[in-house]
Amino acid sequence: MANTAEDNFRIEVWDREEKTRLETISTSPDATVSQAAWQAAIRRRPGMLLIHYNSRHVMEKILTPGEVNIPPQAIVDGSIHAGLDVSLGDLREWHKLRAWCKTCSHHAEVKPAALIGRYGKDALFTTVERALLCTNCDRGGPVRLEIHRLPRN
Repeated sequence: MANTAEDNFRIEVWDREEKTRLETISTSPDATVSQAAWQAAIRRRPGMLLIHYNSRHVMEKILTPGEVNIPPQAIVDGSIHAGLDVSLGDLREWHKLRAWCKTCSHHAEVKPAALIGRYGKDALFTTVERALLCTNCDRGGPVRLEIHRLPRN
C-alpha cells in the first residue's frame, strides 16, 4: 500500500539519541486509527523511543517502559518486518498463515482459528512459533509463521 499525501499521521521508532530512525510503524490519514496504533506501539515496543507525528509536528514522544528485547520479526506478504510481533487476535479474515520449518524448509498453511482456539487471541507470534513443531522433519524443527493476504477475486 503506497503512502498518500493524506497520510499525515505517522509513528516512528528512533534510537535513544534520536539520530537514526529504526522503523516506521504506521502511516494513516485517520487520527483515530493512528491513536490506536500509538497505544499498540507503546505496548509492543518496550524500551524504545517512539515519536508520533502529525505531518512534520511531533504530537507525542515517549521512551516506552520496559527492557529492550531482541526484536521479533514477522513476515508479512513476503517482507520481513523487524520489531513487529503480531498477536493472533490482530489477524483479519483476509489473512492466511503459512508455517515454515527452519530446519527442513517444509511449509504448510495453518488455520488461524485453530491457533486461536489452542493458544488464545492474545498469544503473540513469537510465543506460538516456539510452541509449534514441524510435522515433516525428524527433529521437529523450529517454525516461523508468515502472514499472507488472500487473493482478491
